Amino acid sequence: MTEGRGHRWAGLAAGLCLLLGTGCLGSRSRLVAEKAPLETGLGVFQLQVPPKKPEAAAMLQRALQNATPPLMQWGRLTHPVTVRLQPDHGALERVTGRSGYTWLRAWARYELLDVQSPDTWEPLKASQRDLDELLLHELTHTVMFQLAASSSDWVQKKIPAWFREGMASYTAEQAYRWPTLEQLARTLEDHPDWEPLLQPEELFEQQMEVAYGASHHAFVFLVNRYGQDTVQRLLHAMRQGPGFQEAFATTVGLPAEAFVRDFTRYVRLRGFKGGRLLPSAQALQAP
Repeated sequence: MTEGRGHRWAGLAAGLCLLLGTGCLGSRSRLVAEKAPLETGLGVFQLQVPPKKPEAAAMLQRALQNATPPLMQWGRLTHPVTVRLQPDHGALERVTGRSGYTWLRAWARYELLDVQSPDTWEPLKASQRDLDELLLHELTHTVMFQLAASSSDWVQKKIPAWFREGMASYTAEQAYRWPTLEQLARTLEDHPDWEPLLQPEELFEQQMEVAYGASHHAFVFLVNRYGQDTVQRLLHAMRQGPGFQEAFATTVGLPAEAFVRDFTRYVRLRGFKGGRLLPSAQALQAP
């Protein structure tokens, strides 16, 4: 994932959501105060915040409210979500059971979201915009999980990384973070053995921008070709029992792997430019 200034909170925490882990919930600290439930058009949030973080708590509440309109394009939460503001990065790593992930800023699950306090982000403290984008991305995961499954079987749906992260990046309008389709095509030319959507986990460790970029563009490709309502019908289909692979084939009309290979071919042959470019044309159009 991206790195750099505070706004580029490298990894979006989504990198770890790719693992679909439930995390180590741990015991609730006696130093955490539980606020009155926050009710939005999206659903109900129960905030747990350190008492010495009033400004961060206010930012968190605004971010939840700001995330509501764009998330409602998919649907509403079916269960209340507990949002825990962790006082620093160490606390976030402890409750998620992940260590050494310096870019980790949040971790979303079915009914739980842990967020690192924005005043402790590095190298710069988070702005409201930073926190808004983070929560919009992370809550897309939670909305997706709740629309597609119950609290007991959401992990068993086996929603692939490209769909999870692509949907979250699409919703949060994060194309600006990732390589363009042209840059992605050049990367695949340099690494013809890479399959960023079929084998993403290793790439997320080694080439995070490529993996996230491919996921984002693949989801856009899905929406442009089949419509946003197809994504909604896919989530609804999973809710009825099938896992992702079966629901995708039934809803979209072709196996998910065939779609992924079709998208990869579209990138490699530069279908986004109306056809395959000759080597000389590629050189002329290179920025």
